Amino acid sequence: MQKRTLTIAGGIAATLITASVGTLLLFGGSGDGSATSITAAAITTSAPTTTVATTTTATTTTTIPGPGRVVTLTLPETGALQSAAMAFYAWLGDPDTLEPPPMAEGLAAFLEGVRFEEDLDLTGEFARATLADANRVAVVTAGDDVLLAVDEGAGWVIVGAKLNSLGLDPWYGPTVRFVMIIGTDARPGYIERVFRGDSLHLLSSNVAEGAGALIGFPRDAWVQAPYGRDKLTHVNATADSETLVQVVRDITGLPVEGYLVTGFKSFRRMVDAFGGVVVNVPFAMNDPKSSAFLVAGEQILWGQNALAFSRNRSINGGDFTRSFHQGIVIAGALDGVQSRGLLDLPNLLKLLSEYTWTDLSIADLLTLAAGTYEMDPEKVVNLVLPGRVGNVGAASVVFLEPEAEDIYRDLEDGVITPDE
Repeated sequence: MQKRTLTIAGGIAATLITASVGTLLLFGGSGDGSATSITAAAITTSAPTTTVATTTTATTTTTIPGPGRVVTLTLPETGALQSAAMAFYAWLGDPDTLEPPPMAEGLAAFLEGVRFEEDLDLTGEFARATLADANRVAVVTAGDDVLLAVDEGAGWVIVGAKLNSLGLDPWYGPTVRFVMIIGTDARPGYIERVFRGDSLHLLSSNVAEGAGALIGFPRDAWVQAPYGRDKLTHVNATADSETLVQVVRDITGLPVEGYLVTGFKSFRRMVDAFGGVVVNVPFAMNDPKSSAFLVAGEQILWGQNALAFSRNRSINGGDFTRSFHQGIVIAGALDGVQSRGLLDLPNLLKLLSEYTWTDLSIADLLTLAAGTYEMDPEKVVNLVLPGRVGNVGAASVVFLEPEAEDIYRDLEDGVITPDE
């Protein structure tokens, strides 16, 4: 079984979907606008009270009966996002008295019974972006805390949080996540989303373990689809991406959430917009079929060369090695994303929304992306499922080996157990 540890620690962790980051919408430390702060304070005298104060150019104080802690959050400027973050901290300071603000159901359950043990004074900043579908995403930092928020037209909702101030582990949705990443081979003039699956990877993550895996499926894997037996690469074109995900669920027995899809043109544009990807090309390539003309060694690959490197299968191992090389591209892309920091995440998702298609909700996409920042690069494994090349009639196919079942079962916790 071929393995390689990946340097994966940021962004959305997508296969041929190498994310691009534009101008960061960061409203912090500029001195523009007025600072806004909110204080949830409990003052226990003969009559316990909680004071909530929002400061813009003037100070407004509201007194609410009930015990609590003093939680002060100061953010640049004023606005609905800042108010949502402040309401969240006000509620954390006095959850027995205040109504909970809009937040993900799972996050509310995670915070059930949590209480501050001391007063807090936090100063933060934030970044937000509008996606291609006009919905918005945001990241708010407050000291060492992180809040994730989405606005789908009805106001900001907190969908994830990393509350170091409370000594809590991050809550970014389910602890173990599985997402199918599909790169199609649609040429110019064809619809990228519905063409054959040229790059097929199952991304897994376990936030609690800080670990994950990227499992490459040979594109010619012979599988059972709803319409009959076929190559896995054909399922995306013959049926659709939802059907391909269901086939992978059936094969692996794993609860795959959904998919991300891109194609040749979109991939090239994302890599270029990102500023290239640093890749250690393992050996020199001179392949006219994929246009992979590369020297060996670490180098920056721009869109066309990154695509060529990812497509070249005129090499030892053919499609198996090519799938493994696609993992190397992911490593370079995600390492570049990490270097830009968590506040780049909104614009990262903005670019992703322009160049990919997905059935994941905005909240799922944001929390999945944020969770990759919790990964230890040494605990994320890149491997390709074992198989043997054979024939069905005149068609060359790949029959997955029985050892693939061992990989699926090992992956149930989102992690591949290291070789002894």
